Amino acid sequence: MLENNLTWIEKIKQYCLKYDIPLSYLAEILNEPKVIPMVRGKAFEFSALLRLQQILPTTEWIVDKPAVNAQFGLHDVDIRVIHKPTRKIIRVECKLAGKGNFRLQKDGSTAIKVKCMRSRTLGTAKVAELSKKIGISEALLSVHNDQYLPTDFDAVITSIGNAFYETNDETDAYEWQPSKEGIHFLEQLASFHNESITHLQKFAYHAMYIAPSADLAITTANPHICTRTKCADKQNCGFIPNYPIIKFPANRYIPTETWHYINESNNVFHRILQKTDLRLYQGEI
Repeated sequence: MLENNLTWIEKIKQYCLKYDIPLSYLAEILNEPKVIPMVRGKAFEFSALLRLQQILPTTEWIVDKPAVNAQFGLHDVDIRVIHKPTRKIIRVECKLAGKGNFRLQKDGSTAIKVKCMRSRTLGTAKVAELSKKIGISEALLSVHNDQYLPTDFDAVITSIGNAFYETNDETDAYEWQPSKEGIHFLEQLASFHNESITHLQKFAYHAMYIAPSADLAITTANPHICTRTKCADKQNCGFIPNYPIIKFPANRYIPTETWHYINESNNVFHRILQKTDLRLYQGEI
């Protein structure tokens, strides 16, 4: 244990030395309001990686995080899931729920929005270049210039924990602030999944949900509607909404559609394996 501790401590020291970061102020730097969202977004990728490695049978699946730099027009892979028998690769995108986006509806149902959009909006030049690569008109891509297509990845994993955070207006601090309704929902959700309710904050981040990207796309096969004012086909534009919603009926703790609890990921991935355009892994297994 001591050797392991020294290993990660030494890594932090080397990192700070490499990038000229005052080690004594590392915590303060990471706690800056502008820094926290980026750090937590990246950290979630590793949390989801560990969770999938725990859940998926190692006799059938390999779960890793490829160290590949994204190129323009080619979406980088947050998590790579390889099906050993077929060598098919499933690309998983990691997205946190939107900050403060837990909502109790008038009919008693619950809605949690997931923030799922490009980190950078495509400019005119990039739209022109990318539209040729993916075979979509410039006009259509311009309307949806910060939205993903279901071909960018094969599945999305989210944690609902972020939906119960708020920004303190006085200090700008990022704080865990679930409402009474939010606490009740988390307690009932934890009980439903036989999880401990003594640490709701920890449970909320472990409450992950997965959705195939094809199920998130705005098509006639799915119930989603595009909110873009200039979208000419709001029920079939083909893009993924910026904020796809996880919906729970009143007093129910299984989402109505699209999203599945992380424990069901094995079944979800087997559905995705039916896709005909999955890439094949070329390395050794």
